[in-house]
Amino acid sequence: REDEQAAKQQKIVPAAKIRYMPGIGVDTNYYNPQAVAQSDVMQLRQELGLMPEHPLFLSIAEFIPRKRHRDLLQAFALLPPHAHLALAGTGVLQAQMQRLAERLGIAERVHFLGLRQDIPVLIRASVATVLVSAQEGLPRSVMESLSLEVPVIGTKIRGIHDLLEAELLVELGDVNAIARAMTWVLDRPQAAQTLGKRGRDRIANYDLRQVVAMHEKLYAEALL
Repeated sequence: REDEQAAKQQKIVPAAKIRYMPGIGVDTNYYNPQAVAQSDVMQLRQELGLMPEHPLFLSIAEFIPRKRHRDLLQAFALLPPHAHLALAGTGVLQAQMQRLAERLGIAERVHFLGLRQDIPVLIRASVATVLVSAQEGLPRSVMESLSLEVPVIGTKIRGIHDLLEAELLVELGDVNAIARAMTWVLDRPQAAQTLGKRGRDRIANYDLRQVVAMHEKLYAEALL
């Protein structure tokens, strides 16, 4: 929505020719909690060496500066020792973040997963996903998580705040606020689950089929 307002304010084209598109969409049939087998979730947790009493947080993000993994690791170090964190993705900062986890004394509880093809299972195995980026468009990982009814902790930046409720939005770079939001999820599991379920209702506006239909309508209008 910020792009839409900026386009109008800058008068890039006449306001009547501006169309808002809700990102690239997300396939809510594929990212559906009913489509993820609990047996797959249990198998994944076993692969990570997690016991039932070990809550798992997940971040899906390339290891590049704007994703701010450093903030997340520093925040995670403030959490109780039974919590675990999984980081899905690759990138130039991965080795550096692994060394940081060692220095913070959390390496045994932080799982660097690399490139994954089982994102729905990973998300459903988690109590929340976390995205503390400095810059995003309309982040797919947030839409995927909400579609799977898993709450998201995210920074108050454009794109992310379009998708999330206020309870789990944090200021950029505020390590203590990130830790407090993660602790809130641990301390209030039922409330966190309720946020996740509401998230799937909100993400209906970003369903891939709806976005495709909006683009077809736009092109049909333009071709006329």
